[in-house]
This record gives sequence, structure tokens and C-alpha cells, in this order.
Amino acid sequence: MSDIQRVKEASDIVTIIGQHVSLQAAGGQYRGLCPFHSERSPSFFVSPVMQRYKCFGCGEHGDVYDFLEKYEGLTLHESLELLAEQAGIELQAYTPTKEDGEKQQILEVLDLAQQYYAFLLEKHAVGESARQYLKSRKISSASKKIFGIGASTPAWDGLLSYLHKKKKYSISLLVDAGLVISRNGHTYDRFRNRVMFPLTNHRGQIVGFSGRALPGTDGEDQAKYINSPETLVYHKSELLFGLSALFKEIRKANSVVVTEGEFDVIASTQANVNNCVAIKGSALTPQHARLLRRYVSTIILSLDTDSAGREATKKAISVITAEGKKHETQMELRVAVIPSGKDPADLVAHDPGAWRETVKTSVTAYDFLISTALKEYDVTSPSGKRQIMIDLAPVLQQVSHAVEREHYVNRLSKALGVSEQSIEQDLKRTIAQGLSPASNESKQTRKIESSSVLEQLERVTLFLLLHSPDEKRRERAEELLELPLETTSAPAVLKYIVKTEEQSLTSLRNKLPTDLASILAEWYLDDSQIENFDHVTSEKEWQQVLKKLQVRATNVQLSEISKELRELDLRLELSPEETARQAELLRKVVELQRALG
Repeated sequence: MSDIQRVKEASDIVTIIGQHVSLQAAGGQYRGLCPFHSERSPSFFVSPVMQRYKCFGCGEHGDVYDFLEKYEGLTLHESLELLAEQAGIELQAYTPTKEDGEKQQILEVLDLAQQYYAFLLEKHAVGESARQYLKSRKISSASKKIFGIGASTPAWDGLLSYLHKKKKYSISLLVDAGLVISRNGHTYDRFRNRVMFPLTNHRGQIVGFSGRALPGTDGEDQAKYINSPETLVYHKSELLFGLSALFKEIRKANSVVVTEGEFDVIASTQANVNNCVAIKGSALTPQHARLLRRYVSTIILSLDTDSAGREATKKAISVITAEGKKHETQMELRVAVIPSGKDPADLVAHDPGAWRETVKTSVTAYDFLISTALKEYDVTSPSGKRQIMIDLAPVLQQVSHAVEREHYVNRLSKALGVSEQSIEQDLKRTIAQGLSPASNESKQTRKIESSSVLEQLERVTLFLLLHSPDEKRRERAEELLELPLETTSAPAVLKYIVKTEEQSLTSLRNKLPTDLASILAEWYLDDSQIENFDHVTSEKEWQQVLKKLQVRATNVQLSEISKELRELDLRLELSPEETARQAELLRKVVELQRALG
């Protein structure tokens, strides 16, 4: 057993957290005011059984090491030493898993790469062109340090020589880290003659880089920006540039401005708007929303007023709505409207005060979409009014609060010169008929909503599984393994439960790999169930929820099969393979319908 696990098992999370937070017994858990966000009603739970904590208000969760890292800013090693001393344990050699070791090596080499790039920018002649470029962009010395900006050499093997020949790191590791490319017998630096921006995760660890080509090197074969590829540590859909560097300002503001580029974030901070991040791509992802939900209640998108900006806003609404439904919380989505053709960096360069005012006067995402639709179409003609409703109906249907919805309906009513009743009727009719170019967005929204219903049902079932009597847990896990569950890592955890001899939660928690043990704790501390749960799951209750899950899963299968059958029906002629597939699908439909009774 590793030192980390030994110390963790010897440390009582209730005692450790109780040194910092006033906790009161609440059934089998302990509850108190969350130390990570301001609240008046306690929503912070600590489980002695799972040795985990979770706040149902801001979403913070983890084990005792996570708490010390987030609350006191300790590294894992520092937390380990502190807890070992309190538990009277003498630390032995720490042996990480193979994947942990690989990740650690990648993080280590990425950190060295950043130091190399920073050195070139600040002290080497090769960084002169990058220094002049950053000067032309009015990037301050403080910003260079805060964001760790560097420069890469024009040479094909500058970083390769430093890390491989001098520091003796293997080429395969450098390839895995995304720093070099090995192709057709040649190995060379991925980033050459660029301004280098380190990409850090929310913990401040460098996980990749973004490189901006220097002026004069742009061409058909030279992309303006290139980023690290997906690696063990870098995932584009999760990355928010600036989050770790500006974390305190973001949490203090309880809001975050989301931009599309590193220079936007840097320019924003130089204009004293410090609660800013950049996404790596053009869309806010569910992973972004899940991460930001921990820290803020308001997300402000910084977008153009063109069609791309409108579509990005619509997608963001769907993402934020789905995330809110999962956790029964709601984040506000707003838009900082920038003049067409400009980005935050351009605006700051021209007038820093204008950028501050733009953020300050942001509007709700719905108001933004209404305003731009009213400008795009002719509000005086019947066809223009129809197009406006076609464009806005799928979006406004997602407004769940009656008062808020009435506000937007009232605004549209006045702008179009029609009654509110007509607006409400047209909202429903337009979506039902699927007339709009935005109907694909509407379908995507419904898909997200349908998925969230199934996910919630699975969450209830998994919660009940873990609160079942020990003697029933294996049998119930076997029943769930027969279903096509969508919950992340559910099959892996369930298989572990089935094959484990000792079924107590403490034993399962200790024997599961760290990542699966974390998932087990998330199921156990489910914010949609825990506060209302005060009894052991009966066989009748289990069968009721299992039946619902079985029916729901069957209906999803039938829907997918029906879609494939419709596609086959539309073809004028079927190949023998397609005919066989059609017959197979029809037999499957009959089987599933029989199962539904």
C-alpha cells in the first residue's frame, strides 16, 4: 500500500475538515457552511463512510488531500507530510502507478519546456523578434510573468536538443507530451518561431502550449495559431486559459468573462478586468460549464454580433441549461457585446475604458439573441416576424422561470406589435413543426434534455445501490450491468462491486482505484438525493426504480433503431447486407416491445 493510501486511511476527514469548518451531524453525514463560497444555509456535506466531502451549492468535492489543496493551498506532498505527522506515520517511498508516473513525467518535461521558452524570450537573442512583437501588442513585463509567456526558436530542433540531448529525456516522452513530432524517420519541434503561451489546468500545472506565429512567418503552410495535441494531461474541451492565474479574481467577482484568445485575456487584465479566461476553440463545452460552476454564478461571453456569435450563444445556452438541470442550480449567461470585427484585445488597444464598460453593461444571452434577431430581419413584414420567431423559439423555450420568460415574451410582443398570447402560441407551434434553420439546434437541445432525464434516473438508481444493504449490493450491481448505462465509468465500478468479496462500502472504497473510488463517492453523496434519504432501500423501492430505468433504456434503444429503419426506408434499393440489417432491426424492435409488456 502506498504512503498516500496509508495516510489517507489513517486520517479521518471529518476531524481534518472539522478543524476548519464547524460541522453538525446530519443523519449519517456531517453538514456545515461551505468554506469555498459564501452561503447562509449549510450545503457542505462530509461523509465519514466515503471519506469524501461535497458542497451542493458550488460543487466543490474531493477527499482529504483535495480539501487541503483547495483550502490551504498545499501540494500533495505537503498534505501527505502534514497528515502523516498528525497520524504518527513514518513515510516510506512513494510509488506511483504507471499512468501516474507517465503523467508526472509529461508534466515535468512541459514545465522545463516553459522555462526554456521563457528564457529565450527574456534573455536570448533568438527571442528578439518575439519581444518586439509583444511590445507592439503592448504586452507588459508583468503580464509576461503572470502568464509565463515565452518564445520558440526558428530552428527545427531547438527544444528537441535541449530536452533530449542535454536533459536526456526520451524522444517518445517528448512526443507523448506534444512537444515534438516524429514522422517518416524525422523528429522536430512542434512549435517554431512563435510566441508561446503555456496552457495550465485549474491546478496551475502546465499541460500544453499555444503558439502564435510571429509576423512575417504567416503563409499557406503556417497556421497563425497551433496548440498542443490531446495528451494524457491536455484536453482541449476542458482547458480555460487564464483560470489558474486569475483564479482569485474570478472567485472574488463570482463571474467570469469568456473570450476566444490568449491575447484577449492578457489585454483584459491590463485594462483591469481580471476575471477573464479564454476557451481553446469556438464553443463553451459541458466540461467548461462543469468547471466554472464551482467558482462563479455568472458567465459572460465576449462575442461578435455576427451569425457565428449568435450560434455560439445558442449552444452555450443549451450547455449551461443542461449543467444547471444536473445539479439543480442555475448559472446566468450574459453577453458582452463587442462592435463587429473587433475582439477584446482590439478594443483594449483602442480604448481600455470601452472594454471595461462593455463588460459592465453586458446583457442576458436571451436579450442579446432577441436584439440581433430584430436587427437581422424586417420587423414590419409578416415574413420577417415569422423568421424572428423561427430563430428565437428554440432558445426561448429553454427559459424555465415564468417571470423571466414573460419578460422576453413581453419584449418581443412590443417589438413585433403582436399580442403576448400569439408569441406563446407561436413558440410552441414553431418548435413542434420544426420549421426553422435553427431546428437542428432545437433537436440538439431536446437530445441534451432527454439525455439529462436518463442521467438523473441513473443517478437515483446508483445512489440507491450504494445505500442498499451490503448483502444486496452485488446482486443489484449485476442487474444494472445488464443495462446500457450512460453514466461515466458506471460499468467499471459495477464490475468491481460484483467481483469484490467484501461488500461493505469502506472495503469497496479502499479496494477501488483512486479514480473509481472518487466516482463511487460521487454516487453516494448525490445532491439530488442525500438530503431526503433517511432509510435503507427496500426491495420494492429498488424494483420500482430499476423498472423505470429498464423502460427508459428500452425506449432509447427503440428510438435509435427507428431512426436507422427510417434511413433504410428512404433508400430506393437495398443491398443484401442492408436488407439483412433491416430484418435484424425489425426483430429487435419486436423483442424490445415485448420486454416493455
